[in-house]
Amino acid sequence: MIERTDVSHDAENDMSLVGDLVVADQVSALAAYLPDLAPDDRERVDGYVARASAEATLRAYQSDWRLFCAWCEESGYCSLPATPAIVAAFLTLLAERGFAPRTPHRARGGREALAKPLGRSTIGRRLSAIVFAHRAAGFDPPTQQPDGARLEKAMRAIRRDKRDDPSGKKRPADGDVLRDMLRTIDGEDLRSYRDRALLAIGMAGAFRRSELVAITVGRVSDDTRGLLVRVPTSKTDQEGRGHSVAIPDGRRLEPVRHYRAWLEKAAIDSGPVFRKLTPQGRLTEQPMSAQGVALVVKAAARSAGYPEALFSGHSLRAGFLTEAGRQNANLFKMREHSRHASIDMVADYVRDHERFREHAGEGFL
Repeated sequence: MIERTDVSHDAENDMSLVGDLVVADQVSALAAYLPDLAPDDRERVDGYVARASAEATLRAYQSDWRLFCAWCEESGYCSLPATPAIVAAFLTLLAERGFAPRTPHRARGGREALAKPLGRSTIGRRLSAIVFAHRAAGFDPPTQQPDGARLEKAMRAIRRDKRDDPSGKKRPADGDVLRDMLRTIDGEDLRSYRDRALLAIGMAGAFRRSELVAITVGRVSDDTRGLLVRVPTSKTDQEGRGHSVAIPDGRRLEPVRHYRAWLEKAAIDSGPVFRKLTPQGRLTEQPMSAQGVALVVKAAARSAGYPEALFSGHSLRAGFLTEAGRQNANLFKMREHSRHASIDMVADYVRDHERFREHAGEGFL
């Protein structure tokens, strides 16, 4: 039976995930959290721990944790610490019909948030955020509490029930698709120059969206064979060892030419390479957002006659790996270029194409 707890809004639900740590407006609610540190020391530790996880992951965890706290507030449950039964009730609700807070909330793009059943990967991330928040606040996460087996069984059932859900994987912008996209952007204005360079460089470097918008002029150097782009840190390089990504001077998609043309057109000689433009098309000093990259990809896909819903910012990175596999590129070189953590993750991008290559039934079917 799920334990219901009377929780004051000020003491328990006034919480947010800030950086890598959970904090509360009422400090007494987390008396066990770093109890023997002076405020200055605590702030310094918080700052360093906050940089231990990828920014995109933290943003997702912030959103997930706020939703869990909102559900607990509406239901009368304690969100921190939460019991395994409470978390299981939340996750199974997400699986069956979803959850949207009663307080008006706008989803990305300005649309009103609506409750709808979630897929197993999103539900898994919600659980990860809850575990993350508990650990950061000094509490045993629900998965490690005495009744944690109840939560594990609930998650196992969710994964089983959701195993036949359609995949949410987006379509890669491979060589042919990206060429079609680039051909539709034929203007001579700043936006056209920027978008051509963004698409071509994004695909050629197999960049994540966060890496793409973080490129600065100072991190790009010329080479007789193309460009070298320094990526100081990434999702799989949190310690900042850095990578140099080679962008060949290709003749089909012409990433180097589009890059140089954009810098010359915008007269950019320092700072962010891919910048926000005003609605009127004027250049700003601010870098594009990751969401801005996705919008450019979707718009180009739509103009080229492809269903935009099938594309995202990740389509550029996936497109490079898909095309490289199609061209029989070495898997280890592909991994080196894409900066993936394992060769298996790279192989996933080429398996679909390989299914029909030298098929076992080719000689008799």
